[in-house]
Amino acid sequence: MRTLINKIKTIDVRFAFYMTQFYDYHVLNEIMKFISSCGDFGMSWLIIILISNMIDSTRAMSIHMLIALIAATIIGQVTIKSIVKRKRPCHTYQDVDILIPIPSDLSFPSGHTSSSFACSTVMLFFNPWLGIIGYIYAFLTAISRLYLFVHYLSDVLFGIFLGIIIGIVVCLF
Repeated sequence: MRTLINKIKTIDVRFAFYMTQFYDYHVLNEIMKFISSCGDFGMSWLIIILISNMIDSTRAMSIHMLIALIAATIIGQVTIKSIVKRKRPCHTYQDVDILIPIPSDLSFPSGHTSSSFACSTVMLFFNPWLGIIGYIYAFLTAISRLYLFVHYLSDVLFGIFLGIIIGIVVCLF
């Protein structure tokens, strides 16, 4: 088991540093910063929830999305992060100049990613076309968190898994 954990850590660190090689592409930097900032505090999802709640045909979806967003926050941000207590790559490797202000909270799992995939999964259940658009945005959000050196690959992969599971559970119950 210890060997597996060490392999995951090695892959995480290598991938984190791999992403920083793209920092010379200033347009890409700005795109990734923008995508990531849209997910701060679940704001993009809260806006989508608010708008979809005003439309009769998408009201049920918006309610399920809000429940999924709250569940992802409580399970991922509050519970799992406080148990695992994993430092972010930008906390561990402080010599890397990152492109955004250094977040103060912990790393595992990625809250931006789990929230995005939870809401996108709900959207997929209610409207496949909206769900596909949501998943594209969620995937870009996950990539942006890696790109910005604020999460490890395993943080994001677990965030994807957690978000999808939360979205499914919210829709089935």
